[in-house]
Amino acid sequence: MTASTAHAQPIINGVQINTDSRGRNIVGDAANEPSFAVSPVDPYVMVVGWRQFDTISSDVRYAGYALSWDGGWTWMNGGTLDPPPEAGPDYNQSDPVLAVDESGSFFYNGLMWSTPQNGLMVYRSDDGGANWQDPIYVNDRGADKNWYTVDRSGVSRHHYCIWGPSRVKFMRSTDEGVTWPRLFIYMDGTTMSYVSVGPDGAVYVSAWENGVHVQRSDNASDPTQDPEFTDSAIVDLGVPPFYLPVNPAGASCQTYVEADYSGGKRDSWVYLLSSGVPDDDVCDVFFARSTDRGDTWSDRIRVNDDPDPNDYQWMAAMSVSRGGRIDAVWFDTRDDPGHFMSRLYYSYSYDGGLTWAPNRPLTDAFDPSLGYPNQDKIGDYFQCQSDNGGVGVVYPATFNGEQDIYFRRANPILLEADQMIGGQNAEIRITGAKPNANTYLAYSRHGRSRTNVPPLDVDVELENPVRLGDTARTNAQGEAAWVVPVPLNATGQTVWLQSIQYRNASNVIKQTVQ
Repeated sequence: MTASTAHAQPIINGVQINTDSRGRNIVGDAANEPSFAVSPVDPYVMVVGWRQFDTISSDVRYAGYALSWDGGWTWMNGGTLDPPPEAGPDYNQSDPVLAVDESGSFFYNGLMWSTPQNGLMVYRSDDGGANWQDPIYVNDRGADKNWYTVDRSGVSRHHYCIWGPSRVKFMRSTDEGVTWPRLFIYMDGTTMSYVSVGPDGAVYVSAWENGVHVQRSDNASDPTQDPEFTDSAIVDLGVPPFYLPVNPAGASCQTYVEADYSGGKRDSWVYLLSSGVPDDDVCDVFFARSTDRGDTWSDRIRVNDDPDPNDYQWMAAMSVSRGGRIDAVWFDTRDDPGHFMSRLYYSYSYDGGLTWAPNRPLTDAFDPSLGYPNQDKIGDYFQCQSDNGGVGVVYPATFNGEQDIYFRRANPILLEADQMIGGQNAEIRITGAKPNANTYLAYSRHGRSRTNVPPLDVDVELENPVRLGDTARTNAQGEAAWVVPVPLNATGQTVWLQSIQYRNASNVIKQTVQ
């Protein structure tokens, strides 16, 4: 007989985050611009923030947040963060950015206005997002399009904040975000800025203005010195895609600059990604690479592989795993003949961005124009976070006919299996793995959890995993297969399957043996 196949990584929209206490959608609100952070102490602990509009009849928005203590399978909506006492009743909050330090304390950065004291603020939580301290002002002046990061390189514990508009500004806290000396450093670039820290403590900044400007500071980690930055390297990623038909009042071009932490031959490599508009397409996802710590950059590389110049690949995001895999996600209209309905798409690179995997759709299509909260956009950005096994994504979508926030994971390796039948052999296959590398197969009869495998520097997403079959070696295309005998007495049992490599993992398949 011919066995049926359990297909890998089905199209799933993930878990809605902005729900009521019973997990139900809240009708009539809107949520967008999600950012999240994952605890390095316990990767099951995550906190997400977003712009919360209690009604779409008003553009008043607040600092929504939620927490997960099970790796994103379930979320608890925490409501909105309290403003400082002096804020008054008409306050607004916006542009959330989440960060976390090496001890697992979370930081929620965002804008505050329509108050006696406007500016940028940061909240702190030391208990996984359950409780938040009163906010601290980073600055008390006008700001927009901010970003925030914490040095987790081991060189310092400094906090860095950057924002626009008109000209990007940079500030540093040397006491873990408690105080922010009033030292503005004016950077090149004007908008959609980003800040990150490399493994040597160097600080990288990117922002759009006639290309993407990238600058580096080698002394920002030294609390005794004022940070100094290199002159800009200007990278051609096209024209910034503001006010696209799919996002009429929004920016769709957040920049992302991240250093490679994997060591070895890519020790000094830095990566840059954003959506951009070239001369021959309405919007693409572009990537560039530096092999000398950001001094010089490669020509841009197109990540999306669709052939139609009329499709929008918009609002891209990038993150890099500690093992060096680069993950990219974006909204994509390629599956709609009208070039409007959008889906979340994914690609990744194992070789420092030289080549990219075939693009994969992750979600159903949605109409980005539904549920505008009195402003014609679904936000300006969303975010992904990579680990050695895969990538988590928080993103806005309108699956309920309004703007909501969702979380889902994706894995670079795709695992699929024949339907297991007791007393017969079953073939289990993978694609998309690292080529010419050892690959392992595991199963569990207990369900999903997280089990670290130190020799492979990766987590298996199985509870009490057991190795299944022999070590396989992937071919040059990253493919491998196992043929495993299924015991006759296994009929009726439910098993979970996953494949792993060094610093890499597949999706998990759940199957009941027939």
